[in-house]
Amino acid sequence: MTMVSLVISQTEIISKQVFIVEPIDNKSGNSSSSSTVDRQMSHLKAVCLLRPCKASISALEGALRKPKFKEYHIFFTNFVTDAALRSIAAADDFELVKQLQEYYADYYAVNEDLWHANMGRSRSLYGKRSHWTSADHDVLQRITQAILAMMLSAKKRPVVRYQNASSLAQTVAKEVIRGMKEESQVFDFRDSSRPVLLILDRREDPITPLLMQWTYQAMVHELLTITNNRVDMRNCPNVKKDMAQVVMSITQDQFFRESYTFNYGDLGKAIKGLVNKYKEKKTSQKIDTIQDMQRFVEQYPELKTFQGNVSKHVGVMVEMNRRVKEEKLMAVSEVEQNLACDKSHGTAVQEVMRMLGDSKVSFKRKVCISALYHLRYERHRGNEMATIRSLLKDQAKTPTNQKLVRFVDEIIRYAGEKVRGGELYGSRGGFFSSLKSVFSGGLSEIENVYTRYKPILSSVLDTLLKGNLSVQDYPYMDQVGSSNVDNVFVFVIGGVTYSEAALVAAINKSSSGCRVILGGSCIHNSTSFINDVLGLFPDMKEVEIDIKAEG
Repeated sequence: MTMVSLVISQTEIISKQVFIVEPIDNKSGNSSSSSTVDRQMSHLKAVCLLRPCKASISALEGALRKPKFKEYHIFFTNFVTDAALRSIAAADDFELVKQLQEYYADYYAVNEDLWHANMGRSRSLYGKRSHWTSADHDVLQRITQAILAMMLSAKKRPVVRYQNASSLAQTVAKEVIRGMKEESQVFDFRDSSRPVLLILDRREDPITPLLMQWTYQAMVHELLTITNNRVDMRNCPNVKKDMAQVVMSITQDQFFRESYTFNYGDLGKAIKGLVNKYKEKKTSQKIDTIQDMQRFVEQYPELKTFQGNVSKHVGVMVEMNRRVKEEKLMAVSEVEQNLACDKSHGTAVQEVMRMLGDSKVSFKRKVCISALYHLRYERHRGNEMATIRSLLKDQAKTPTNQKLVRFVDEIIRYAGEKVRGGELYGSRGGFFSSLKSVFSGGLSEIENVYTRYKPILSSVLDTLLKGNLSVQDYPYMDQVGSSNVDNVFVFVIGGVTYSEAALVAAINKSSSGCRVILGGSCIHNSTSFINDVLGLFPDMKEVEIDIKAEG
């Protein structure tokens, strides 16, 4: 149901004459209508959208053996095995299944050019494959299935390239090729385009998920966390009940669709414009005649919806602004950017020590800063990691923070120089040409100093689109494609970020003539990335930290 809710609202579903939405194994009465548990509804038809996994197929078989509906129309989001089809047929004693199709949608679509596989804990795949558990093989299969479903929904059979420095990227590339060959009939598209699927590894750029973000969607995810397009604000101060959970979806919110890549300063201006637009609509409502009254009644639902949308974005902006000021996130971000982009070790040490000594800076951000320092200067003679580690341990007064301290060492095991294949540091320009605050409410000025670091993905895509991507560093799997491509599908094992999604959105808005679609195991913020890295290793398997609670 989550896959569906990401792209269509409950209101839109009802408008299609779908009156009840519930899980196939609904035993608790959770549905869009009143409880339907054990209620016979033989006057209704059931449309079942299911993942072809064991649990879904088992639930479907149970529903067919004790049917509630007149007939069943079944749509699987990916390939269905012959064994599963036989099992379903055997369960259909009443012959109520009228159609069964494969409708390739086995992934989570977030933006028009961003999706993920909802596999936030794929970290154990980095171990030796001979040590993999059955659960690890299931994760690899799930990632492969999601990629294949994306290709089929786009009706593309791409040539596959992968990051040569990553054995895991090569493994995924092999599995994708094998899947396309096994399902060659459905991948037989008569298409003159030149698509390429590029498999990358999060470990090649561990910096991006650690940085404070300054574009709207990325900033909301970093400070408030977006889960299935929903933001939980119940723990935020002075939040009204109707704002306890808000939806941030580009398909259901026109303003968010227009502003999700805006930087912090431009966002303030846009929200101010939204507020002014609402004021104009509200004050223009004159009720002098019966016709005016009728017009007001007809327009009231739209005005009420508009008011709710304005309240949502203002509320989110107010909360983010509070966090930015109270946690000194601009000062933090400047230090993070300096660590990512500058080379002066002496200056870096001074800035890190200043942040570690500031009581207003959250412990999580201190850990991020320390990790960025460690990544940058892990082989620098005379680095101050021992001192930094000691200071962090002294400040770690809670069990959560004590576990967090280990991240500054685990990040090296995860993505240190010995692990990475490419150059992480170098000369990097700013992603945005200008970031100026224009919100009269008093937002501080945002400048390039906060957005200097460009994700590695930027240079990779730039080189690929120019036809110059190194075949040695990014070899082809199975077949060689054209150097000129017009459709690029990127998948990042270990997760993508909304800042990388903003970069892709900017490319797609340009006149390059090439369409880029970005996908990943999950969508990270710094909290989820830290948890992922801490869980990579056997002695950290069960660690998952609620950083918000004790940060």
